Amino acid sequence: MSLSTPSAAALAEIAGRRGRTYWLLARGFAEAPGRALFGELITALGPVNRAESLGEETAALADAVQAALSVDEASAVLAIEFTRLFGGLSASYGGLPPFESVVRTGSWGGDVALAVTAAYADADIDPPLPEASPVDHLAAELRFLAIACHRESNAWRADNKQAAMDWVRCERDFLDQHVLRWVPEYCQKAADMAETPFYRSLLALTPRACALDREDIDAILDSVPSFAIDV
Repeated sequence: MSLSTPSAAALAEIAGRRGRTYWLLARGFAEAPGRALFGELITALGPVNRAESLGEETAALADAVQAALSVDEASAVLAIEFTRLFGGLSASYGGLPPFESVVRTGSWGGDVALAVTAAYADADIDPPLPEASPVDHLAAELRFLAIACHRESNAWRADNKQAAMDWVRCERDFLDQHVLRWVPEYCQKAADMAETPFYRSLLALTPRACALDREDIDAILDSVPSFAIDV
C-alpha cells in the first residue's frame, strides 16, 4: 500500500477493507465450509487481479471455491479435511491444532494464552472465540484484528485521529507479539498436510495477508507522522 497524505475517509476505507479481510480469513479456520460460505467467499473475493499484491494467492482461493461449488459432495469432503487439519484429534490424525500456545510451546495455555487474553482485555474487546475454542485459536486472533480494524475505521470516520492511531498501534503490536510469531510456521506445516485446493490456498493466503498487512501498518504510521509516536 502506498499512502501519501491520506484523508481520514481514505484511511477509514482502508481499515474497513483490512478488517473484512481478517474476518473472512477467520471464517475459514472457524467453520467447516458449505455452499453458503462458498457463495459469500466468491462475493467477497470479487474479481481478482493476479498482478496485485496477494493476487496469485487470492486467485487460487477463488478458483478452489469455484471448483468446490461445482461438485455436490465437496462440502462433505472439506468438512472431513477441516476436522483433520484443525481438530487436533490425535498425533496420528492431522496436525497441531491452530492454537498459538501449542504451536509456540508444545502445550496449550500458560504464558502465551495469558498474554493473548491480556491483549484482548487491554483493547476492551471480548474474546472473539469460535465456538468451544480457546482464546488463542487462530480464528479468534484473526477476529480480534478484524474488530480492531473496524474500530479504527470508525475512529477515522469520527475524525478522532488519536483513537484511530491507537488502534493502528494495537494491531501492530498484536501482529508482532502474537500472530506473526506463529501463524507462518503453523500454516506452512498445515499446508504440507492439506489434500484439498481450498485448504492449501487458504493456508497459503493467510500468512501472506498478515505479513503484508504489517507492512501496510508501517505505511499508515509513516503517513500520519504526528500520531505515529510510540506510547
